[in-house]
Amino acid sequence: MVNYQEIKQTLVEKKHHLEDKLKDPNLLSEQKVEIQNAIDNYDYIIELTEMNHYKRGTLIEGTSNNE
Repeated sequence: MVNYQEIKQTLVEKKHHLEDKLKDPNLLSEQKVEIQNAIDNYDYIIELTEMNHYKRGTLIEGTSNNE
């Protein structure tokens, strides 16, 4: 079984690594945008991981989208 805490920790570490790279004053503006987009993606992936772990975002049995 996949360990939620390990996955989240790995994702957060990768995000922090990118945040550290973003502090480099020698980066070109295109590189900054690319790194920031990657950071935003990690934020989204972390949010999805949490939703999956806590089973948020799933439909409750007996309900429909037509209500």
